[in-house]
Amino acid sequence: ASTGHIIEGSGLFDGSSGYLKRTMSTPTNNKIFTISMITKLNDDTGTLFFGGTNFSSNFDTFQYSSDMLDFQMYHSSSIVGRIRTTQLLRDPSAYYHIILAVNTSTGISGTNKLRMYINGVEVTDFETDTNPSNDQACFINSAVEHDIGSGLGNYYCPMYCANVTFIDGLQLAPTDFGEVTDDGFWQINDASGLTFGTNGFLIEGGSAMSAGTDSSGNSNNFSKTGT
Repeated sequence: ASTGHIIEGSGLFDGSSGYLKRTMSTPTNNKIFTISMITKLNDDTGTLFFGGTNFSSNFDTFQYSSDMLDFQMYHSSSIVGRIRTTQLLRDPSAYYHIILAVNTSTGISGTNKLRMYINGVEVTDFETDTNPSNDQACFINSAVEHDIGSGLGNYYCPMYCANVTFIDGLQLAPTDFGEVTDDGFWQINDASGLTFGTNGFLIEGGSAMSAGTDSSGNSNNFSKTGT
């Protein structure tokens, strides 16, 4: 499954035990955040990014499920917000730059509360599209456990991953992370100059990825579990 080019420095998550975890502190704003990551997916299911207290009733999860990207806000055993792509990501040799940008604040229109981008292009066609209510608090970016590559030790994601960037308090666009080159390719730029907010972090790759080391200046390091 892991055929094709491998970006130098990207971390390999084995899909059976390996993930990164951290308990966040009180956020800048638990209604607004952005996740950006480069990933090469090696299966049809698994958790990319997770925040919550358990995997049965209270969590937010950004996952790869049946070849689709799926973000779910599952609060008190009910879906309060969800977007699931119609687009299928089935190329195991390809790296994808994926962004999930959330802002549930009053004044943000329903369709703009949950936004997703793949390789710089906004996803507008969703199999499931459920907008959260105004000022809906999120588990992601709250003071709970957060995982990369798993959800509390469940639904591990076999993948290569690099440049995992989390922004606390801002709903950003692809142009904050990259640009289209002159020959028409999507290029990721240096994210170190972004405003990360209290819980924000940047885990770039290489030994930093395997150790969960944050290079944003916030020292929001993750601990490694499994292989």
